[in-house]
Amino acid sequence: MHFLISVRCKLAAAAAAALLAGCGNAISPLQQSVSASNAAQLRAAGIVHPSLGLPRPISSSGEHSWMAPGAKKAASLLYVADEATGDVYVYSYPSGKLEGTLTGFNAPSGMCSNKAGDVFILNGGGTSVEVFAHGGSTPLRTLGLPGYPELNCSVDPTTGNLALASLDGSCGDCIVIFPNGSGIPTTYTPSGQTGIPGCGYDNHGNLFCDAYGTGNKFALFELSAGSSTVKSIAVGGASGLKAGPIQWDGKYLAFGSGALGTIYQIQLSGSTGTVVGSTPLNGTGWVWQFWIDKTQGSKNVPQGTRIIAPTYAGSGGAETGYWKYPAGGSPTKTISGYYQPDGATLSTIKK
Repeated sequence: MHFLISVRCKLAAAAAAALLAGCGNAISPLQQSVSASNAAQLRAAGIVHPSLGLPRPISSSGEHSWMAPGAKKAASLLYVADEATGDVYVYSYPSGKLEGTLTGFNAPSGMCSNKAGDVFILNGGGTSVEVFAHGGSTPLRTLGLPGYPELNCSVDPTTGNLALASLDGSCGDCIVIFPNGSGIPTTYTPSGQTGIPGCGYDNHGNLFCDAYGTGNKFALFELSAGSSTVKSIAVGGASGLKAGPIQWDGKYLAFGSGALGTIYQIQLSGSTGTVVGSTPLNGTGWVWQFWIDKTQGSKNVPQGTRIIAPTYAGSGGAETGYWKYPAGGSPTKTISGYYQPDGATLSTIKK
């Protein structure tokens, strides 16, 4: 769990004091208790998984992945990773009906998907990425990482390249890119940073990654399409904000400051950027990774789209919510039944 504690300690610096009980407690008490030594006691306690209404124990080697027969034909599926159980839950979208469970992960955290509907699941407690087909119950392949994956990944819509950040590995804290989402990755280690929580491609194949800069201040880097040089982007209006999960929303870069439930928008112009807006996700606790459903809006303008965010609020519970984007406010729908949800992605196929 070294990675999980390291990343959460960095992000905890951005959280409100009311949410913090010290950096060492930035991960949940339940997660800290989930280990080989006490998993049996938790199973014996008959912990109930609310979405099923049946006992849902912490995952073990005796459990198996399953998927509803019609899942592969569904136009859209919502994937939600639960770090504490080691499971990824798959729902019909947007209705939120449980369609399957993928098991056996090492603290699954961030996720992303490509045009074909393939889903990339980061093993947050390990050094690999598992790739699943849309509605599939067994992995297509496993990608090896030079270190621990950070919060979220992204797929280039123009090339299919997979990008994410790696922590404490052979390349230090670096950006990792797999050509066409497979094979051996290329790594980049920008100077002036001590960790890169998230990376997101825009519509043209330009990659943007935010980072913990000098003094833990917000920093932003760009790897332009076709380039092999990472450059720094100066961002105005980011004073007091921290790096966190990041995604292109169709018009702006959207990022979470630390792991709090407000999403900010950066307007880009050449080698500079400016924070131009914010989206409050009311009712959230920790938000480690969110997903923006751009299919709900027009091609280039994020008005009318939907943001999906798993959230963990300690004793306040855990759920996945839908919010209007960029308006935010209260969730329009929630899905419960988790211990510590970390990330979400939509897998969409053409029918």
